[in-house]
Amino acid sequence: MLKTHFEDIQKNEVFVRQVFCSGRYRGGAAHVKLCANLAEFTDGEYLQSVAIRNGAAATAFIFVQSDGPHLIRWFSPHGEIQFCGHGTLAAADVLITFLNSSQETLNFQSASHSICVKRTALSKYIMFLPQPELRISSLTHDMRNIFEQEVRNLKQTKPENGYFVAQLPNKDSLLKFDFAVDKYCQTTRRALVLTALDDNHSNTLYFRYFAPQYGVKEDSATGSAAPLLAVYWQLPSHQVFDCFQLSSRGAFYQISRESNQVCVFACVQTPS
Repeated sequence: MLKTHFEDIQKNEVFVRQVFCSGRYRGGAAHVKLCANLAEFTDGEYLQSVAIRNGAAATAFIFVQSDGPHLIRWFSPHGEIQFCGHGTLAAADVLITFLNSSQETLNFQSASHSICVKRTALSKYIMFLPQPELRISSLTHDMRNIFEQEVRNLKQTKPENGYFVAQLPNKDSLLKFDFAVDKYCQTTRRALVLTALDDNHSNTLYFRYFAPQYGVKEDSATGSAAPLLAVYWQLPSHQVFDCFQLSSRGAFYQISRESNQVCVFACVQTPS
C-alpha cells in the first residue's frame, strides 16, 4: 500500500524526473507535486501558479488514494494539459521510489483518461494507453500555404482541438520541416504530429510534435504521440517499434500494439 500521509514532504516540495532519455537522446523533464489534500488538488489556480513557478514543460499533480486510482492533473506554464505521457511516467516513478511502494503497477485517473503504468525494472516502465481513432483528412488551401514541404496521408482525431498526423518522405525531410507558426495558429487548434519511417530499419519510426497554439512551438518529449503513431502506421500486434523524437533535445521510447491498447516502454531517471 502507498502511504497516505505526507508529514515528511516539505512544503512546496517538487520532484523532478527525466523521461524518454537514452544515450544522446536527453528526453524531457517533468516535475511532480504530491498534493496534501483534495482541496489542494482541485484548486486549479494554485496548481497553475506552481506550474508557472516550475517553468517545466509539464508539472504533474497527484492526489494519492489508498482505495482507488490516484488522481492526476497536468499543467504547463501556459495552462492545463488534457494528457501528458511523460508527466504520468514521472509521477509513477515518484510514487514508487519516494513513497517506497511495493506496488509495481499503478493506476491513474484524470478528468478524461484512465492510465495504467507498470515498473518492469529499475528506471524502466510500461505505460498502457487506449488506441485513438484516426480518420482521413485533406489539406485545405490555407493549410498547404502554411507548410514549407508537402505532407502525405493526413489524418486527424475526432475532437476539433485534437491532432493532425501526417507523413514526410524520410528522416532528413522531417528534420528540415518548418511552417508558418502564426498562420497555423490562426487556422487550427490541433496539435501536429509529423512522422517518417526509417529507410533501413523496418521497426524504426521518427516523429516531431508541434503545438504552438498552447505556448511552445515544438515539444521536446511527447508520450501522447505514441498511440497516434501506432494507429497511423497500423503497426502489427506484438511487435516492438523504436520511436525517435527528433526535437532539439531528442527523445526515445518503444511502442507496441496489444489488443486494444498501445504499450509505451520508457526510461525514467532522476537528474544527477
